[in-house]
Amino acid sequence: MLAWLRKKWRHLADKRHLAREIHPETFRTMAAELAELAEVASKVRPEEQAFLLKARRIRREMQELGRMAARPEFRMLPSQKRLELRESLLSSREQLLKTLYDAPVVTTTRQ
Repeated sequence: MLAWLRKKWRHLADKRHLAREIHPETFRTMAAELAELAEVASKVRPEEQAFLLKARRIRREMQELGRMAARPEFRMLPSQKRLELRESLLSSREQLLKTLYDAPVVTTTRQ
């Protein structure tokens, strides 16, 4: 009986965790963070025109995602689609962070 209750409790906790991960406010926060990371990345590598265009496109798409997540229709998307979108955003975040870490050092003088 105790094992059954524990299993049900765990299932409920997992369900609530998933609901928080795919909540529209979470997507708005992630989109704002990615837009900010793209802005910083474009300032780190200003001489690369192709990268600047990509960063500008990322910022524009994240602003659009933020607007879409604020609309009630976003909640109507199936959970699986929102999970896929979340995974895609996390992947994009990792790529932007890697770009920032791999950016050339501005100066050779030790600070």
